[in-house]
Amino acid sequence: MRLFCFPYAGGAPASFFSWAELLGPEIEVVCVQPPGRGARFIEPGYTGLDAMADEATQALSAWRDRPFAFYGHSLGAWVAFEVMRRLRMDGRRQPAHFFAGASRPPHLGPLTPAIRNMTDEGFLEAIQNRYAGIPAEVRAEPELLQMFLPVLRADFTAYETYLCSEAAPLQTPMTVLTGAEDRLVTPEITRQWERHAGGGFAMQILPGDHFFLNTSRDALLEVIRDRLFGDGAIAAGTPDRIRRDAHVATADHAG
Repeated sequence: MRLFCFPYAGGAPASFFSWAELLGPEIEVVCVQPPGRGARFIEPGYTGLDAMADEATQALSAWRDRPFAFYGHSLGAWVAFEVMRRLRMDGRRQPAHFFAGASRPPHLGPLTPAIRNMTDEGFLEAIQNRYAGIPAEVRAEPELLQMFLPVLRADFTAYETYLCSEAAPLQTPMTVLTGAEDRLVTPEITRQWERHAGGGFAMQILPGDHFFLNTSRDALLEVIRDRLFGDGAIAAGTPDRIRRDAHVATADHAG
């Protein structure tokens, strides 16, 4: 089984690098790597979610030689959702499972008021007040903050300008996850993902806030393993030779 991971706004593949060892040899963790971060740091970030999904769909085409699943966190769940819609439109294989973490259902649209056009200071303050998601070491270093700012603003532009079109529900089994202390994506909001689930739906509440993937990592990975290898799971194949390209990074080769 191959698990493609889609990062949150401003996130990078490094967020998922520890998952490969913890999930075990049955699951190969592959991190989607949008421009503006990781090995693609010098590239300008996309300011449209459709462009992010188009590129990811094309980049992942060479990696779907075995059963696979998607995990998307926050903005990443919307990108993964749009990739699945594109796969369906093209008549291609769908993921065995879709995991959406800390993400508003796409038909509800982004949080308001919009913050993408604020001054740098106001923009960063708004993000910190909403998500408390900027690492302390970045906040303490003005130079790091300035390096981090362009991709964060690009991602929020993609998020705040995305419009979810009407379409039939996906037939991929779906598990949505939220943090018990997440003030932005509550269980009541999270449950509305069911509107897009035509192949089975489950919701899991984990300890933590919007970034429970860090603070409740082990519990999250237990849910993923259970959904992929519990009753009715698809048997995983033997991992192929590790491959890398500009758009994805295998967690096994983080170093």
